[in-house]
Amino acid sequence: MARKKYFSLEQKLAILDDTKRLSLNKVAKLYQIDAKTIRAWKLILKYQGIHGLSYSYKRHHYSESKKKALVKEFNSSSESALVFAAKHGIASDRSLREWVIRYNESKATVYTPRKRDSIMPGRKTTFEERLSIIEDLIKHDVNYSWAVDKYHVSYQQVYGWYQKYRKSGNDPQSLRDRRGKAKPKAEWT
Repeated sequence: MARKKYFSLEQKLAILDDTKRLSLNKVAKLYQIDAKTIRAWKLILKYQGIHGLSYSYKRHHYSESKKKALVKEFNSSSESALVFAAKHGIASDRSLREWVIRYNESKATVYTPRKRDSIMPGRKTTFEERLSIIEDLIKHDVNYSWAVDKYHVSYQQVYGWYQKYRKSGNDPQSLRDRRGKAKPKAEWT
């Protein structure tokens, strides 16, 4: 990936001056920058003046309430993200589009942390305990989070036990821990 070029205020003004004589695409090719960048500079110069074009090394931070207010205003306006960002002094239209996506996602589904989101370490269990956990899990409509809370085992353990139990046709013997144990000679093929 190429390193991002930084242009001084004088260079930006010279490039914008060249767009008066040449087409935008020719100027972009001449200076090896994206035409969208030049369009953004034009808008910044129009709405913020020369001060808006000077490069700032500090990052812009916006509060959540400010972001939400800007997103609501943007959604009700008919302006493009590029124009809106230039008018309101937002660092880039990309930032604005990311805020809109986050805002829309939070409206669609409210995030509520669940037990499986946190990493709960598994613990050793006996065959009888696994069997009672699975029986209770089935009684509670296969609510894994409920079983994790009640029995203090990891989500992965409960999920794995239930899947084994279900795939075996509800055979309780599928919950036995057979690691390290050889098959009896009668089962050899």
